[in-house]
Amino acid sequence: MAMTSQYFIEGARHSKEILATTILLLTYIMEFQSMFTKEDFDILLEHRKWDPTIELIPRAEPKSSKVYLLSLLEQAELDTFLEENLRTG
Repeated sequence: MAMTSQYFIEGARHSKEILATTILLLTYIMEFQSMFTKEDFDILLEHRKWDPTIELIPRAEPKSSKVYLLSLLEQAELDTFLEENLRTG
């Protein structure tokens, strides 16, 4: 039967492993930080010949339905995200 102190030691060891992994990951990601700036996110890239096209059906009526249900908080966050991105293009 394990002692309470052993649980604390195992928990601390696990926390240190998670922290070390997080630090390594953040160090790796920092190299790419410049690729994800807010300014770059608001600009669309130039169209290229290999970009896919979406063929639209003339006079088609869009269906109004939700793909999945959201909580009130999730819906509010989605609305805010969509409004901001519609404004910035």
